[in-house]
Amino acid sequence: MNTLGDERLDTLSEIAIDCLGIEPLASPVQRQDARFVVVRAEDIARALESAYDVGLINGYRLHRLNGM
Repeated sequence: MNTLGDERLDTLSEIAIDCLGIEPLASPVQRQDARFVVVRAEDIARALESAYDVGLINGYRLHRLNGM
């Protein structure tokens, strides 16, 4: 995978750990051991907000880089 894709997955993994308290799967091979995890709606909302904020910040930085 490319570096940008890796960075995005790293960011999403951090959000999953911080907001949802779950460890994302490291590889598709581990799916056999996957389990269901119950998370609160508030935690899902917080995770979505975090991902949205990261997108806004990255979009702003990209706009500034391209605008200069």
